[in-house]
Order: sequence, then structure tokens, then C-alpha cells
Amino acid sequence: MVAGQKRKPRWKALTLLFVFFAGVGAAVFFTSPLSKIRSVQVIGNSQIPADQIASASGVIVGMNFWDVKPENVDKQVREQYPLIAKADVEVKFPGHVTIAVAEKPVAAVLVRNGGMFYRLLSDATVYDAIKNTNGTNLPLIIAQNTLEVEPGKQIPDRDVQEFCEQLVSVDRKLLEHISHFEIRKKEDKKENLWSAWTVEGFEIRFPPGNLATTLDVYMKFWKKELEGKLPGIIYIYSEDEAWYDSNRGEQQPKKE
Repeated sequence: MVAGQKRKPRWKALTLLFVFFAGVGAAVFFTSPLSKIRSVQVIGNSQIPADQIASASGVIVGMNFWDVKPENVDKQVREQYPLIAKADVEVKFPGHVTIAVAEKPVAAVLVRNGGMFYRLLSDATVYDAIKNTNGTNLPLIIAQNTLEVEPGKQIPDRDVQEFCEQLVSVDRKLLEHISHFEIRKKEDKKENLWSAWTVEGFEIRFPPGNLATTLDVYMKFWKKELEGKLPGIIYIYSEDEAWYDSNRGEQQPKKE
């Protein structure tokens, strides 16, 4: 080399050399046991066995962990098990997969004509059919409307959906005083009201969307007031707008 001549940069050669060895290392890794799933753990489940959820996820021991797609796992698990609200996937090196599921709460039991009972989830999806209500403390719902009921599918009735959504947030202690609920059939030119029947035989009628407040008002202001009286109908629109009607007929009295 002539004195004073600058040496040409060698970074390009070094970069190519690094890329080459990185590629070789990646190829070796992807074909080695280090890239394989060694274990699959399911957490957060209480009503569906872990092995069934793992099977539904499509994640199996021995597959390459780069093939685990969290969005696909979530979709597959929720499609097979409507009880599952969400399935989060975490992959930890070397080869450990954790599937954390969140289950929808069971809101109520829908009572159908002919002695048929269906457990409903918080979004009104039919979880399953049961033979009877023995041993369950879930609220009972009777719907006057004709409903399409099929396990695994959501009931296409907005009242039922809203009712189930509200039920899961109601204090369990309030529900202990209720025998069953009734979603009344909406009639032309008449206000559509929901009903709650107390264990003492009183019927509480109230506008849709006001379940927790209605039961709270009943317990605070009406339960003692009605002691010793014959069962009748209590209309509760708010804390300041409520009244008792001893007439068991279907004619709704005018608001005072």
C-alpha cells in the first residue's frame, strides 16, 4: 500500500458477514427444539375444563411458537365456547404458552313453556339447557314474547339482552327477595314495563333499563310499608315517583 493512501472502508463486508451468520443462526434455531412449544397452560377458567380450551385454541405441544397467532386463538376459543368473553395469549421463551381466558357471567335462567329451562349469559347468549332449576340460585326470567332460543346463540330480543346485562351488576342480596322476573309483552299504545315478583307475592312494575335502582327503592321504601297488606302491584318509576295498587287486574292506573 502506498504511504498516505487511505484504506477502503470494510463495513459493507462486515455487514454482509453479520447477515450471513444471523441467517444461519435463525435457520438453526427454527429447526431446533428451542423453537417448539413445550407446554400450554390455561388460566382464568372455572366452568370449562382447561384441556378443552387448549384443544379449541389450536395450540399444541411441538408446533413452532412463531405459528401461534393470538388473534386466531382468541377467535377460535370464543367461537367454540360462547361462555368465553376473551382469550389472551402469552408466549414465553423457551416454548411456554399461557392462554388467559375471561368468562362471561351466567346471568339468569330463562323459563319457557313446557318446562324448558335455559341458562343465559350476560349478553343473553344461551349457554345451555338444563332439566330443572334445582340447586341454582340464578334469577328466573319469564318472557311473554316468543323468543328464538338456541344454545350457543344470542337471543335476538333487545329487552332480554338489556335485562341480562343489568342483572349481573345487581347486588345479590337484593335478588334474594325476588321470586322471578317477567318481561312483559309490549302492546300497542301501552307502556312497556318489566316486572319483578317478590317472594311475598307482590309485583313490581318498572320501565326497562332501571333494574338496580328499582330494587333498591323497593327495599328502602316499600318492603316495610307493605307488610301486612295483600299482594298487589307496585309501580316504581323513580325514588320520588312510585305507588302501590292493590288491584291485581291488568289495567294500569294513571300516574298521580
